[in-house]
Amino acid sequence: MKSAELDSVLIIGCGWVGTKLATTLISQNINVFGTTRSAEKASSLRSLGIEPIIFDLEKEDAIQTDLPKVDAIVISISPGRGDQRSQYPKHIQKLSKLLASTNQQVVMYSSTSAYKEKMRIVTESDALPDPENENVILAAESELKTIIPDSVILRLGGLFGSDRHPVKYLAGRDGISSGDAPVNLVHREDVIAATISVLSHKTQNEIFNVCSDHHPTKKELYTNLSEKLGLETPSFNSGGSDEKLVDGSRIKKELGFEYKQNDLFSYTPDKSFFS
Repeated sequence: MKSAELDSVLIIGCGWVGTKLATTLISQNINVFGTTRSAEKASSLRSLGIEPIIFDLEKEDAIQTDLPKVDAIVISISPGRGDQRSQYPKHIQKLSKLLASTNQQVVMYSSTSAYKEKMRIVTESDALPDPENENVILAAESELKTIIPDSVILRLGGLFGSDRHPVKYLAGRDGISSGDAPVNLVHREDVIAATISVLSHKTQNEIFNVCSDHHPTKKELYTNLSEKLGLETPSFNSGGSDEKLVDGSRIKKELGFEYKQNDLFSYTPDKSFFS
């Protein structure tokens, strides 16, 4: 069923989350446009029912791109790694200037790494967008908020799903640090449901954490899942019990949202993911 008064959405960045969001919206009879940097990916998007747009923020003329008029825009761009990561705030600034003249609802996926090394339960007010911050996540959020104050930022926990899970890369490893640290994960389906909730409520000028309520320790979770999946059990060093625990409850209180994948022990990814 189509969300109230939501007929069209533009997704900037059709990666692992963005593409799934697009197909979910299409199943609700919403017209979806999606950007990609390659013609090859454009063909793939079109086959899913997404109207593709070739768009590359790294190009000088990107800000001149004629984007379609839609009801809402979701920015789903990865910060990248290494030198590329340092350019993330500039890319968000460029994109924000392009979108500034529109009156559409704008939602951006960010990350709970905004809280960096804080040592306690963290809520949205514990890290505010800051253009001078060395944390590129907070600097990029600030670029968006400065240019589009009514935008909504969703700070996502570590992502997992049927074909993506950290246990794949931890199984069999020795001496993993901070085994007593709480995990801060969120299922892709909950990210999509949270996004649709924000779009449906026409929410403006907010920052929400999107993170499961369940926070077992790294040792507990990845030992449990490794055994369940028949993988080699990892070993952990002690410590980390005072590391950050991301509180994702505010979006529940404000929008009536509920996490569906809220028992990290009971969820196991597809075994084909490990072959």
